[in-house]
Amino acid sequence: MKKLLFAASALAGFAGLAAPAHAADMPLPPTYDWTGAYGGISLGLGFDNSEIDSRIHLPGTTVSDSLSGDEISLSGGAMLGYNWQVDSLVLGLEADFNFLNLNDSNESSRDDAATVLLGAPASASSSLSFDGDWYGTLRGRIGFAMDNVLIYGTGGLAYGDMSGESHFDAATRSGTARWDGSEDAVNWGWSAGFGMEYGVDQWSLGVEYLYVDLGTTDWDSDADITCCNADRQALEAADAEGELDYQFSVIRATARLHF
Repeated sequence: MKKLLFAASALAGFAGLAAPAHAADMPLPPTYDWTGAYGGISLGLGFDNSEIDSRIHLPGTTVSDSLSGDEISLSGGAMLGYNWQVDSLVLGLEADFNFLNLNDSNESSRDDAATVLLGAPASASSSLSFDGDWYGTLRGRIGFAMDNVLIYGTGGLAYGDMSGESHFDAATRSGTARWDGSEDAVNWGWSAGFGMEYGVDQWSLGVEYLYVDLGTTDWDSDADITCCNADRQALEAADAEGELDYQFSVIRATARLHF
């Protein structure tokens, strides 16, 4: 009986010593691997921060108007990219293309300015408007991975549709004068932002902020005159110009499928 108890005690002690050694030899669970190509979609909100200005220069006076955008719209699109992970450092390159529906406009009465311009009592109005329908970016990314959580910053090129219009209409009993200006172009600029992703199997879900600056576009316009009691030659020589500075921010949710 004593021999049996001794054997059982020895076996239990050996098992206790062997168990930690066996656990130490077992491989650790694999960490999330961010390396590879991916495609995804995004959906969020765009916040306009654009500004349009218009000026008509005549000797002795200038008629000026401006409009600062404060619209909010839905924005969404698709993306393709590739990540390279070295330890906790993740480097990447991403391209995206997105719809955008930011637009704004205003209209105001300018009777006093028209009277000065036309040299006679006149009624007038001015209007400004601008909009952007889409934009895209090509950005680098650099981030820090904590297993399946990635925090990153991003920046690079941006491009997009920019259009703006300005109108100044004046009328007297003897006729009208009108100045029109517009620009519709694809402009290049830059984008920068930051974000976070959470990896689950082949998917990563995230949230991202981007600031986009598409630069400035401008125009000149000539008058269309069918009057006036004022110096017609001076009116025809009026220098009418405008410019659109297009900027906006985007906050969006992202979903990326890693191949």
